[in-house]
Amino acid sequence: MIAILMAAYNGERYIAEQIESILNQTETGWKLTVRDDCSRDATLSVIRRYGEKYPERIRILETEKNSGSAKNNFFRLMEDTDGDYAMFSDDDDVWLPEKIQTTLLKMKELERNFGADAPLLVHTDLKVADENLRMISPSLFRMQNLKGNRDRLANLLSQNIVTGCTVMANRALIRTVLWAGIPEHAVMHDWWLALVAAGFGGIGFVDTPTALYRQHGNNEVGAKNSGDLRYNLRRFFDPAQVRSALDGTYVQAREFYVKYGKKLKENDRAALEAYCSIPEKSKWGRLAAIGKYGFWKTGFYRKLGQIWFS
Repeated sequence: MIAILMAAYNGERYIAEQIESILNQTETGWKLTVRDDCSRDATLSVIRRYGEKYPERIRILETEKNSGSAKNNFFRLMEDTDGDYAMFSDDDDVWLPEKIQTTLLKMKELERNFGADAPLLVHTDLKVADENLRMISPSLFRMQNLKGNRDRLANLLSQNIVTGCTVMANRALIRTVLWAGIPEHAVMHDWWLALVAAGFGGIGFVDTPTALYRQHGNNEVGAKNSGDLRYNLRRFFDPAQVRSALDGTYVQAREFYVKYGKKLKENDRAALEAYCSIPEKSKWGRLAAIGKYGFWKTGFYRKLGQIWFS
């Protein structure tokens, strides 16, 4: 059974459309759990109506205290799931009809290659749309100049390529995350899942969009055009924001080392130790480590930013 985990918060405007897109999937072997994070709008009323209409399909988790972020909401959902596979749903996107089927096929392929007991993750491309679902870009990966095959641990320490709302994780991956304890310093849940899968199992990428990634004013994490000169200039003239983002990756890496470092393969452990030590190095030492271990990000502007702010 596939457990679909939806983190909901103030999503009254879009959540019904997302639930309908899940109900319309070609693959039917799933159950949806929606965790409302103390919404201040009518989100809970909307999902209650769906829960009453589809009690065999939809389960609602109501909470008395806000978790603080979508990331924390998803980690709480992971603690509650017992599915063979878990998929992650935002409350404002729209899944294309074959999303689950397409992702599951890739997962079965990974299981044949790595074994079903290995921690495995599948993710896909998305179409980027505005709040009214008008197309912004037919491919998030091309829009952001991302590479789906950059899935080694060393690559993922510096840059996340996994979008949570496309992820399918097998039970072994969820168990491995929960075994070490919910992280305090993960940048996002999808990034943490990707690190664990890269370190102990495998990651598969489907170069086909499986969802409409809706962009609107309330996105906690959105899609930025990495080739947009104005966007990149704003980043360069806001060094505090860039350095804060970089520091977040180092803090995340250190926690990953504490939880998993001793269990990693030797080459992955060496890369992780090198990444954790980057802030203590000189500028040239930092650049040398980036080059040696493959910590370079994708895209000209991202690499330039690494050079400039290292």
